[in-house]
Amino acid sequence: MRNGIVIAAAVLAFACQPGSTEQTANTPSQSTTMPRTESGSTETSAMNPVLPPEKHDPAARPKAALPTQEVHLIEYQIHMPDTLPAGRLAFNVENGGKEDHAFEIEGNGVHQQTTVLKRGDTTALEVNLPPGTYTIYCPVDGHKDKGMRTTLTVK
Repeated sequence: MRNGIVIAAAVLAFACQPGSTEQTANTPSQSTTMPRTESGSTETSAMNPVLPPEKHDPAARPKAALPTQEVHLIEYQIHMPDTLPAGRLAFNVENGGKEDHAFEIEGNGVHQQTTVLKRGDTTALEVNLPPGTYTIYCPVDGHKDKGMRTTLTVK
């Protein structure tokens, strides 16, 4: 037992000597490796690249997200609210049906529509809606006459 204590003390004394390459678990490494250039100097730009100064450009600010209204189109039905607030709005239109569908809004000086959507497709349509009444329908293959229409009131 005494020999084990003497050996442990000798190892500990050696580890604490200056210039020792042994490290204890709580001691961080004292050396770092830096990339070197052909001339032998260290390359610090890889770790700290030089960036151009930032410029203040209010026009470059991202636009605020528009309020979004989900619209689901299925065979001969349009699922969406009957009343919405006035202003800019993004309709997120999804074709949840089996047939091709589209979304058209008309009234109060507004007339916009999406492209024809295949089954499972989605698209967005941004519209500025002043207060009033609008007709919303599917313009594909007589779907409007089959009941795929609704009235929207904007307040």
